[in-house]
Parts: sequence; structure tokens; C-alpha cells
Amino acid sequence: MVAGLNASKQFKEISSQKDKLIFSKNTMIGALSKYISTPNEKFQPMNANFGILPELGEKIRDKKLRYEMLANRAIEELKNYTQILK
Repeated sequence: MVAGLNASKQFKEISSQKDKLIFSKNTMIGALSKYISTPNEKFQPMNANFGILPELGEKIRDKKLRYEMLANRAIEELKNYTQILK
């Protein structure tokens, strides 16, 4: 929890020059934002899960490896985004 608060504080400081902060759909927060903003008659709230992230492009049967690759992709996108903001 503390790590999440610290990360959001740092991101807020970095992005204070921008009007909007838009996360990629490849990140968990971006995928959740897309999910809640897409019209759906049978909308159901959900927690964060890897099922809402876009697929990698290659089929990986090992769940642990697949989740690790999804997380690494999101981390790289966030790193690239913070470098652009600096």
C-alpha cells in the first residue's frame, strides 16, 4: 500500500505539467479505465485481473510466465511514459 501511494505521488509530481494523464490499455489501470468507460448493459464491477489486459501476441501456456511478461510490458510502457514527461 505504501509503495502504491509513493508511486502515485511521484507520478503526480511528474505529470503536474500535463492536463491529462492517460494510461495505456496495456497497464492495469489503463485496462480498468477502459473497462469502466466502455458502455455495457450488463456492467459488473471487477477487481484488477490479468484477463482484462490485451494479449501479448504470442500464446504462452505457462500462466506464471504469461503474467510475468504482461507485467513487464506494462512496466516498460510506464518507464517510457515517465521518460517522456521528464
